[in-house]
Amino acid sequence: MHRVPFAPRISFRAWPLRLSIAAVLALASTAPLKAADRAASTAPMIASAWTTKGNVTFLADKSAIVIAQGGSAELNATTFSSGTIEFDMKSPGGNVGLTFHMRGNTGDALYFRPSADCATSDDCVQYMRIDHGIFEWDLFGDNQARAPFSANTWNHVKLSVKGRSMHVWVNGVPVSAPRGHRLAGAFDSGAIKLHGPASYAHLTITPAAPTDTPERSSSAASGDAHFITRWLAANAFTMPSTFDARLSEKTGIAPSIESLPAAEAFKHVLHADPTGLVNVTAALGESQKGNAIIAAWLKTVVMSEHAQVKHVSIGWTREAWVFVNGKLVYADKNLYGIPAASKTPDGRLSLDNGAFDLPLKKGRNEIDVLLDDNFGAGAQHFGWGLMMRLPDLDGIQLPTK
Repeated sequence: MHRVPFAPRISFRAWPLRLSIAAVLALASTAPLKAADRAASTAPMIASAWTTKGNVTFLADKSAIVIAQGGSAELNATTFSSGTIEFDMKSPGGNVGLTFHMRGNTGDALYFRPSADCATSDDCVQYMRIDHGIFEWDLFGDNQARAPFSANTWNHVKLSVKGRSMHVWVNGVPVSAPRGHRLAGAFDSGAIKLHGPASYAHLTITPAAPTDTPERSSSAASGDAHFITRWLAANAFTMPSTFDARLSEKTGIAPSIESLPAAEAFKHVLHADPTGLVNVTAALGESQKGNAIIAAWLKTVVMSEHAQVKHVSIGWTREAWVFVNGKLVYADKNLYGIPAASKTPDGRLSLDNGAFDLPLKKGRNEIDVLLDDNFGAGAQHFGWGLMMRLPDLDGIQLPTK
């Protein structure tokens, strides 16, 4: 993967790059590429057609919009569902792209990391879900791909969306993001927003006929019944923490099962998405505030026909403690940017993060997980969640409703 190991994270909201609007305007100095189809659905590049945030400039000839770092522009009076979105864009670097199907601050995102080796770098382009304004890089790490995208020159991008699927082309070349061409966002329709630092031109939107839109995918893990797909969650709370001298990082203090909230406190019902991901960000929103570590208890019940042990796979961000029938059976950390406490791949959520033995008694077994979102030094976070998968279902009944 093309990334300086454990480099500071870049986001749309906190750019390491410092580009003035004048510098970004220079990106529009050459004529942008022409879109293949100049239909009436081409978005006007004039200020009255957009709602902007930060430094945004509309060129006098109405050919392009220039968005500086941290800025954005949302197209007014437009609700996109299925169809195609095409545009030309030019960027000096950073993380840039568009969000779509947006309602408030929740939707889908496709963004680029322009670099000289984008065509051979598996993290050149990434798709992810956004919830409550959080760009969930670390829950969708396997939704990255290489692309022939160049910095400081015009690139043509095309998205073809049909219901819950999306195909992407960059300069005419198909790219393999998102994984399986599957969208994961909360909504099937919503607004379109562009993000800087970049110049955009020839934004063309072609809606599909309503009959082209299939039903939304099931919320359960598609085709894999081994995932635990239904959990209950209590409200998030501030996690007691301490400074770990070995890691040079603040970490959560290990909980006892006595701190588990009463049953009536578990008011949030969480269902896994088609990949088996239980998205805590979607359910509980932004977790970290300032230097605090925020945590939440999750619970589920597994029925077993007899006493047995299952070796389960687990993926999570950031710190997790797993209790079965009141006993701690697993605890570990997956802290991005800290080599001694970061799991494969790159501190992102994956079933490759870890595994443990799950001891089950005959009958009802309660699994309680304390999960926190410890993302170093109080920085914004990039998604917290959980996956848990059994190797087989022999003698097992998992919750579904």
